[in-house]
Amino acid sequence: MKTPIRGLLATALLCAPLFAAAAPAQLTPEQTFDLYARALLEDDAAATRTLNDALKPAFDGQDSVTPVPGMMAQALAEPWQTVLAVAGVKGDPAAAEAMYTKALKASQCRATRSTVEDNEFVDDQKIAKVDFSCQLADLGSVQPLFLASLTGEDKAPRARFTEAYTQALQSGPRKAVTGTLTLYTAKDKGYWYSSNFDDLVGPVLDALAPFDGWMQDVEAAKAPKVTGVPACDLLLQQHRSCVAKIAPDQISGVDAMAEELKAKTQVMSTEEMTQECKALRPMAEMMWTDACA
Repeated sequence: MKTPIRGLLATALLCAPLFAAAAPAQLTPEQTFDLYARALLEDDAAATRTLNDALKPAFDGQDSVTPVPGMMAQALAEPWQTVLAVAGVKGDPAAAEAMYTKALKASQCRATRSTVEDNEFVDDQKIAKVDFSCQLADLGSVQPLFLASLTGEDKAPRARFTEAYTQALQSGPRKAVTGTLTLYTAKDKGYWYSSNFDDLVGPVLDALAPFDGWMQDVEAAKAPKVTGVPACDLLLQQHRSCVAKIAPDQISGVDAMAEELKAKTQVMSTEEMTQECKALRPMAEMMWTDACA
């Protein structure tokens, strides 16, 4: 489910901004973030219009953000129908889409603060690291039911999981989910923009549809203990296995990676290490080929 949903992010922008045509700054990094969140997650047409109007000078008069209403809810609802089918539960695509639409509208991802610093890769430009917080369903109590549904052919545990998940998503307790999105500005600092929304949308999708992460937790529990952090140990196991197949002469690089991660566990919390290895995973996976499967 991860790949097609994340692939939607690439359709959010029409083009890269034209730096030479930037307008005077009108939106702060926090205001820009809030408009992005409302436009992409909440299907807020007014926010989309406000953001596009603010960025038009930088995009040659064109709309920079063109989200399709309901796109993300539909992307979440479609794989959920597969889960229901496996559980032997009759699905209702329209009801599922409405359920996710409501959850996304209630996400309320908003900026909490921003830090502006020099862009180390581009002279005379700045970046803004915007911290944000979202309010999302707390699905912690559902995870054990999901794990129980994976064993055996009995459909009863699967039905219990789907019922509990639906109830938690619709009316269960909520929790704060935080993250950071990097915004960029043009040379004359006329506006803030982003062309990669994975850091915004990713935490929301992971919270609403955490099944990939839960499956990784199962696999991580079986991985050899190298760092003592399950997410890191699983990444090291998978990366080592892959490199051994496709580039055995580079296995020393995996050893170095393991030593570096072990050293970091001495100064970072388990939660921080988990996030560190989650951030490392996409970079490692870019190196993996079909031979690693």
